[in-house]
Amino acid sequence: MIKKNYVYLCGGMEGYKEDEMMQWRAKATNILSKDGISTLDPTRRWKNHNDYEKRNNINRVVKMDLQDISNSTVLLCDMREDQPGKRWGSMAEIAHAHTKNKIIIVWRGRKDELHPFLEFYATEVHYSLEKCCIAIKDYFN
Repeated sequence: MIKKNYVYLCGGMEGYKEDEMMQWRAKATNILSKDGISTLDPTRRWKNHNDYEKRNNINRVVKMDLQDISNSTVLLCDMREDQPGKRWGSMAEIAHAHTKNKIIIVWRGRKDELHPFLEFYATEVHYSLEKCCIAIKDYFN
């Protein structure tokens, strides 16, 4: 039986150095694991994400990420505008999660522009990783 009680760590990957994209995800995993909450981190497949020369590899990466979302209860989404990347993939993941009735916790900057789609899809919006994790813990109690 597949466990479906994860937090999927949604956020930018393009424009990041490998260690930079993993920093906030490692911190979130550490915070949540203290309460027995497991995460699914798409950067574990970074080498696949980084190989866009092969069409089948692109399809495989997307399908694997969507499967992770299906196996999650909550998405923790780093949508801060002061971070690298365009967030197209993250927004697509958020829209997909919304269709699956997932809880979507968005981390954004206080000065970030409001976007109607992000605001609509977000179950909650917070301005720090720590506050996002506190909110997530409430959904697992």
